[in-house]
Amino acid sequence: MNSFSLRQKISAFAIFMAGAAALAPFTACSSGSETANGTGSNAGETEIASTIVVTSPNGAPLARAAARIWSMNENAIEVEISDTLDQNGQLKFATNLSGQHLLESHLGDSLSVMRWVDFGKQPSQTLAAAASVSLKGHILNNGAAVEGANVSILDKKATTNANGEFSFTGIPEGVHYAYVEGFFGRFTYQMQTGLDSTETTNNIDIADSIFTVIEDFENWRSRRTLIGRSFGQGWWFICTDSLQGGGSHMTPQHIESDEILVTGEAAKTGSSFHIVFDLNEDYNGHYGVAGFTIANDYYMAKSGTYEGYGLFDLRAATAISFDAKGKGELFLQVVKRGPDIEGNPAPGDSGFVDEREYHHTEGILLNDEWTHYTLTADDFGTELYEVNSINFLAEEDAEFFLDNIRLDGISPAMWPSLGKDF
Repeated sequence: MNSFSLRQKISAFAIFMAGAAALAPFTACSSGSETANGTGSNAGETEIASTIVVTSPNGAPLARAAARIWSMNENAIEVEISDTLDQNGQLKFATNLSGQHLLESHLGDSLSVMRWVDFGKQPSQTLAAAASVSLKGHILNNGAAVEGANVSILDKKATTNANGEFSFTGIPEGVHYAYVEGFFGRFTYQMQTGLDSTETTNNIDIADSIFTVIEDFENWRSRRTLIGRSFGQGWWFICTDSLQGGGSHMTPQHIESDEILVTGEAAKTGSSFHIVFDLNEDYNGHYGVAGFTIANDYYMAKSGTYEGYGLFDLRAATAISFDAKGKGELFLQVVKRGPDIEGNPAPGDSGFVDEREYHHTEGILLNDEWTHYTLTADDFGTELYEVNSINFLAEEDAEFFLDNIRLDGISPAMWPSLGKDF
C-alpha cells in the first residue's frame, strides 16, 4: 500500500462518508439523493423465480404489454426471455440467468420502460412506463460525416444519411447502448435520449479509441454519472475538510445546485462541471473533493439496502481521461475497497474489516485553456482493481472545470461484466 499524507487519508474518509451520508448527520459533503434502481449482486447458478410489475404513468397495470430480458456482449444485445404481461401488469418467470441484464417492457411505440438488474438475486421489480421518446445523433470519422453506418438500439435499426445523422423513435427514455457498424468495424457506444444537436454524447467519432463515458454532464438531472443512470449506481458528491471541523469552503455548497454546471463559452461542450475550493490553510489536513462512486457501499449491504455492485475491476482500462481547465493544482485519486485487499471476511461475516486504499496521481497544474488529460494505472502506482470511487482532489485553493470523463480501453458492452461484490 502506498503511504499517504494525513490530508489525503482524511480526504478519502470524507469521500467514503459521502457514500454513506444517510448514516451520519454530515452536511458539508453532498451527494445526489435519488433512489438507486438496481437490484442485488452475488450472481448464482440456481434457477430462481422472479416477478416484474409494469404500470402506466398513472400507476394502473400495463396489461398485455410486451416484456423482454436482454443480454449484452461485445457483438450484440440479444433477447434472453420474451413474454407478455398478464392483466395485472405482472410477469412471473423462472431463470438461471446471472449478472446484469436489461429488463424492458413496451406497449407498442407509445409507452415503454427499461432497467438494468442483477439476476444473481431474485429480482422483484416494479417499473413505471413513460411515453416513448426519440434519440438522434451523428456518426463521424475524424470529424467527417459517415454515410451508410448501421446503428442498432434494442431491436430497432437506423442508417446514417449523407450528413452522418441517424434517429430513433418509440424507445424508452434513458441511456442506451448502441451498436454502430460500418467499414470501420462494429463497436458499442452510450447514447442518451433527450439531447439536442449541441450536446455530444450521441455525436460519435469512430476514429477515437474504445472508451466508456463516465460523465459528460449532459442531461445530468439526477447527479448520477452516465454509467450510474444505467445501472443505479455512480453518485457525484462534493465536500471539504469541514466534515472534520476545518474551515474550508466550496462554491457551490451543494451538489444539487444549478450553479455547478456551466454552459456557453465557459463550457467545453454542452454543459461542464464547475467548482471553486477556498481552503483553510491554517487547518492541518485541509482539502476539497469533487468525486463520484462507480459502485455502491458496504454499509448499504450491511443495512439490507444494498443494490448493485460494490467494486469494479478496471484493469482493462488503458487510462482514465478527462478535459479540464481552471486554477490551482488537481490530483486524481482512486479509492480501492473490499476484503480482498487484506484477505478479510466478507460483509456480514465475523471479523470483516472494510479496508480502503487511496492512490492518487501527481498534481496537474491547471490553466485557462481546456486540456485533455490521460492518466494510466502507472500514474496511480497501483492496479485499477476493486475500485469504488474516483475523485478530483484539491490540497490548496483551486477552481476546477471538468468535462468528458471516460475510461479508455473499456467498451460499454464490457461494463456489466466488470462489477463485483465486497
